[in-house]
Amino acid sequence: FKMKCIICGKPSGKYYFCVNCNKLKDEGKIVKCDQCGKWHKSDEKCSCSVSQKYKGQNKTCIVCGKDAPKGSLCSECYYEMKDFKESFDKNAKLFEMKDYYFNLRSSIYRMKTFDYVKSNCNKLFAIANFVKEICKDSSLVDRAGNDIVEIITSKKPQQEIVVTEEVKAKDSHREELLRACDGHYVKSDPEVVIDDMLYELRVVHCYEKKVPIDCDEKAIKCDWFIPVLNGRSGIYIEYWGMNTKDYLANKERKRKAYKEHDIPLIEIEKDDYKEKGTLSDRLISEINKLAKKYYNVIDFIK
Repeated sequence: FKMKCIICGKPSGKYYFCVNCNKLKDEGKIVKCDQCGKWHKSDEKCSCSVSQKYKGQNKTCIVCGKDAPKGSLCSECYYEMKDFKESFDKNAKLFEMKDYYFNLRSSIYRMKTFDYVKSNCNKLFAIANFVKEICKDSSLVDRAGNDIVEIITSKKPQQEIVVTEEVKAKDSHREELLRACDGHYVKSDPEVVIDDMLYELRVVHCYEKKVPIDCDEKAIKCDWFIPVLNGRSGIYIEYWGMNTKDYLANKERKRKAYKEHDIPLIEIEKDDYKEKGTLSDRLISEINKLAKKYYNVIDFIK
């Protein structure tokens, strides 16, 4: 097992510090915080002093820096966090959610797009609060604030960086940590339920396929695509799982594009997945109906 230096992140063998940082420690340039016990460079403040924002001493959002008069998150980040929390499986095990938290935290450090970094920090907060409320364990809540402040501090761009669509696409997939029965990696527990439902119905489907239309001159992807004819023509499924301002605006743009181009679409609203039997029956009915209407295929699902 090879460790990484807790200061610079370089390989350090079986030690906490690499050779260079160990030398700096001996020279007194790396010191241990009296408050939290973490090591940090002597010319920099320890992250725990920065994280006082989390404790409410500074009324700014620890994720985006906007005003947060009622807590550690501004209203926009709070509602995104809340949407994430409500999407988690209430029957999830404590160890599963903790693994999810630490895997996601590691994944965030690899992201290049700062918007995705901030969104996934809200997801970290959501996991921590979920574990506290559902699993009755507050250990993640105690550390989430410090983790988020450290991430934001290290990932915040020093200057405006032009990010390509390719980089954004790659970053968006870094958070796909949940695996469905058929091997698809999806972004949330509700999407696992829906993907598994299609699999159980023996419906051939793919996840996140480009739709052959443009939305405001930008390519869009559906959540699922069901091929009906020749693998190219088929039925599209969208799961509307969040209620943030930007998300709802994008939802309306996509719905308008589907309608204008007469694309066969099945829409699943945020809480529909909770009634699995009802949703399964509706999927069978709507898929068969659209297959007949658009492609003259009768009883596509039997």
